[in-house]
Parts: sequence; C-alpha cells; structure tokens
Amino acid sequence: MDVGFRLIERAIARGPIPGAAVAIGDRESERQACFGEMESNGPAVTPDTWFDMASLTKVLCTVPLVLEAIASGHVDPRAPLREVLPEIAWLQERPNLGDATVLQLATHTSGLPAWQPLYTLGLDRATLLAKLLHTPLAQPPGLIEYSDLGFILLGYLLERVLEKPLDGLARALFGRLGLDGALGFSVPKNAPVAPTEHCPWRMRSLRGEVHDENAAALGGVAGHAGLFGTLQGVCGYARSLLDCRLHSTTVVEYLSQEHARAAPPNTERRGFGWSLMAPGWSGGDLMSARSIGHTGFTGTGVWIDLERGKYSVLLTNRVYPSRHIESNIVSLRRGFNHAAHAV
Repeated sequence: MDVGFRLIERAIARGPIPGAAVAIGDRESERQACFGEMESNGPAVTPDTWFDMASLTKVLCTVPLVLEAIASGHVDPRAPLREVLPEIAWLQERPNLGDATVLQLATHTSGLPAWQPLYTLGLDRATLLAKLLHTPLAQPPGLIEYSDLGFILLGYLLERVLEKPLDGLARALFGRLGLDGALGFSVPKNAPVAPTEHCPWRMRSLRGEVHDENAAALGGVAGHAGLFGTLQGVCGYARSLLDCRLHSTTVVEYLSQEHARAAPPNTERRGFGWSLMAPGWSGGDLMSARSIGHTGFTGTGVWIDLERGKYSVLLTNRVYPSRHIESNIVSLRRGFNHAAHAV
C-alpha cells in the first residue's frame, strides 16, 4: 500500500473523519483506495461514493466553462464587468464592482468581500443575484481576498453571456469528457452519498443536498459550490487536464501562470481560479513549481503537478457530523501530498 494511503487509513481509524476516497495517478496509471464509512455505522466508502465537492465546484466547473468562453471569444478576461452586465453597481461611486474584470474574479482580486450570509435574506434566486451585482467592494481591487461571492458572480455571468443555465453548461462539459455519470449538480437516484452535517438553518441532516448555505439559497446550482462527484469523476477530470483534452496546451499554460501574488509575509499565489504551489499550501512542499490545486470546505481536494504529469485526490466528508469538530484536515492534506508526490 502507498505510504500516502497508509497515512489516510490511520487518520480515518483515529477519527473523527468517518471515511475517505483517495487516489494518486499520472498519465499512465492510477492507484485508488477507500477507507472507513460514509457515516457512523454506515456503508463503507467506495470509489462510487458521491461527495459534496464544495469549493471544488470553482475549478471543476466554473473555471473550465469561463476558460472555454474566453477561448471562443465570448468573454474578455480583462474587460470591465459592466461591458457584459450593464446594470452592475448602477449609480455607485467608482471604483466599484463594475470596474472589476473576469480575471480579477477568477484570481480573487476583485475587491469583493470573502462572504456574506445571502441565505438569511429570504430572497429568490433571481433577486439574490440582482443584489449581488450591487455589492460594495470591501477593499481596493488587486489584493487577494478569497471570495465565494466572486465565483457566484462568475457563474451568473456565464449564464448571461451563453444564455444557458449553469447546470446545463456543466452537464454538457462533463458529457464531453465522459464524466457526466461521475460529476454533476445532482446526484443520480439511489447512488451512495456521503452525508455532510445537520444544518440548523434547514433543520435537517444533509445528504445529496448542497452543504453550502448560499448555494442552497440559489437553488443548489452556483459558481462557487453545489457540485457533487465521485473519486472516478475527480480523477477523470485531472487526467483530462493533463492530457489536454479539457483545454489546449495554451489554455493550460494560461490557467497555471501566476496572475496574482499576495503581499509578504503571505505566500499565496493564484492562477486562473486555481491555487499555485507556494510555501505552506495544501499541496505540500514536494510538488514542482508548476503545480495547481484546490480544496473544498467539506473535506475535498485535488492537486495536479503539470510538470511531472501527476495528480492526487483526497475526498472526505470531514464536516460530518458537524463543521465545529476539529478534523485536522489541513495537516492531513499536506501529509498526504508529501507522501503522494515524494516519488
């Protein structure tokens, strides 16, 4: 058994994370392993278990769709958002959200706040999105502030530009990659699904229903969260990116180049939607400088070393039964990736 797999096996045995599905692969081969249960005294985790992807939605769905829109000439990444959404930040003093660009939204440098409890407003999807367009900037554009709001806006922008719903765009994308049965905004009927937690707002335990409250308020389909998937799906996506079936070589180079860097002492570096290899990041210290990755709040993560043609995937439901139980997921991700990319 791989050293990285043994590390995950021990972590699941210790708890509190109930189960995990993991993989390490390259262009030629892939090793998978599953450990633990979907929930206490529940069914075992398998490669077919569906997980709430949380913020992996950003890079598995929204980013490739935006890049396709750029590559087809539908979107200019450096044009002000008001050129596409003329009502944005109407009558607000400038600079405002209308001055931000798609590239700034994708690199979390638009100036938008990190988060707002949109779900508490009791508004329908259309009204929530209309309100989002008038969100005041929290800081000057150019500074990195990881923002769910920016990716909600990217998802809405895609719908406006391409005149199709986001879930339909995602379905077509995954269908082209042969992954429509392993990634999607809805879980197939009777598929095994790892639960997340009991939601005080919705007053029920969540299984196959998006964990993120704002995504739920938007109907379960949003640019920042809402996607579900299996180990097979995430691995298939990673291979399609490495094989340049998802994007051309030129587009892969564009998404993986450094578009933003945090001010010292912060070491964060951002590609187009993806985190880039940097000291202290979730991918550990042994991946090459040309590596990308992303994590999801529910306990998911995918990392791709573009130079070495290698990837690692770790899927858990670490928020079960509550996000407020310390899971040590941060150190677990780094340890797993040290072992996965050491050879």
